[in-house]
Amino acid sequence: LSMAVGLLLIPHNFAALSRLAVRSSPLVSMATETSSCDYLVVGAGASGMSFVDTLLLHAPEPVSVTLLDKREQPGGHWNDAYDYVTLHQPARNYGVESTALEAFTQHPEKLASRDEILDYYRSLLSRWGEAGHRVSFVGGAAYDFGSASYVDASGSRVGVDASKVVDARYTENDLPLLVPPKFSVGDGVDLIPPNQLPARGAGEGRRYCVLGGGKTGQDAVLFLRQTLGVPLDRIAWVVPHLPWITARDPPSPLRQNTCIEFIASALEAHAAAGSPPSALSSSAFLQSAFAKLEEEGKVYRLLPGETPTKFMDATLNRREAELLRESAPSVIRGRGRVASLSSTGDLVFADGSELALPWANEGGRSAAELTTYVHCTAGAFNFGASAAEGRRPVFSSEGEITVQELFQFPGFCFNGAVVAWLECQRGLSLAQKNALCELPPPPEEGEAPPLGQVAGQVGPLSAGHPLLVSLRNLRRWYATPGMGEWLHGLRLFSLAMNGYSLAEGRALVEKNCDGLVEAGLLTPPEEGR
Repeated sequence: LSMAVGLLLIPHNFAALSRLAVRSSPLVSMATETSSCDYLVVGAGASGMSFVDTLLLHAPEPVSVTLLDKREQPGGHWNDAYDYVTLHQPARNYGVESTALEAFTQHPEKLASRDEILDYYRSLLSRWGEAGHRVSFVGGAAYDFGSASYVDASGSRVGVDASKVVDARYTENDLPLLVPPKFSVGDGVDLIPPNQLPARGAGEGRRYCVLGGGKTGQDAVLFLRQTLGVPLDRIAWVVPHLPWITARDPPSPLRQNTCIEFIASALEAHAAAGSPPSALSSSAFLQSAFAKLEEEGKVYRLLPGETPTKFMDATLNRREAELLRESAPSVIRGRGRVASLSSTGDLVFADGSELALPWANEGGRSAAELTTYVHCTAGAFNFGASAAEGRRPVFSSEGEITVQELFQFPGFCFNGAVVAWLECQRGLSLAQKNALCELPPPPEEGEAPPLGQVAGQVGPLSAGHPLLVSLRNLRRWYATPGMGEWLHGLRLFSLAMNGYSLAEGRALVEKNCDGLVEAGLLTPPEEGR
């Protein structure tokens, strides 16, 4: 397989591709063909596409890229998302550096649909080729990192001789369609991913039990109510942890509260409360920020009077939030996570308690006979594709680059662009690049909970908290020659989207750092910061 000049689109059709790219596979057949390129990018989702686009824009010299994905077309998890999903954040802050996604959507709030996003990513392949960039896309192929090869449509193993390999699937979302539930399911229970909801409908008195309170669960309940017209008394919604929900309404649906602004809100609320030291060792410091944002109309809670304990930056407008609040009588909470669904359709929770659904034994039929259960418990940000792999630096001495979470909400596309921009800075050493890419500490070692990790818990703000990692990284980026100017011209940078100038962004970061040092949550920076 030779590298083409321009765009080379190579679909592969073979079944049973692994969900994960293989990190190590010692027993593989020898490659029968070999291709070469400057960069092999594994993963054509949000992070990989953003990395390639910024690389092509800023590389000091022309580069050749092979972009490989296990799916037939670019777009990553959007290929597997349910049809009724839309982008949770404004389109103007999503996609790649060179091309505006908002031009592809008709949504009044610029929340691009699944099909619009996939069309956008397909168009990028054409645009790169038309611009003369040497980009090859290989679809439907799982890359084997151990043998530096993939299998083509004929079953031949193709080796790839790349100067650098970019692992852009490290933060791949976990989706219910691909990730089975952690709980056990009794025989005869009708459990489906949210993708199958449109085909089920509301006829014949069908009941639904939605499992999961995150954005996927919220979308499922809204779809049942708004589109299928299922009455509330035929819905049960298991919400183990109540979430804070980002409001899309104020001051404009085109803005979104950012992690840096959130830290500023927490510091202001902490000072207004008299800076109680006890708040720093509990969830009170972050909860005070959510309370302040709620007063400003920037976040919602699902159940009035109940304090949420989780935040994953799910977004809703006021109408959607009110519709979900109307679902309060259907919400099952306070029992934790479901450990199993019995063969009769009863819910068995992790603490051993059991709960029959309200319509169990109605007309002499079990809940399992009457109910479709909707699996929304995958945990999109658990990153199961890489959870079993050891944490590694973004830039390795072996020529591998791993796109990871350097900056919090909103982040995926932005992080891919940042890593690519740093890669293009030939004046920075490997150590300097990694110093600009601090990562959150890995989870503490120990046996994983039987039902999996719970992401997004609102707890104490420790020094290794992703919010503070994001703040420290942005501070370093502002101190890097040329990077601040690039950031504030980047459509993917959330502070730029919200109208901050470079000077205003720097000032906000310094104010946050000073406030956190004073509160004892950050150590004083070294001189020459």
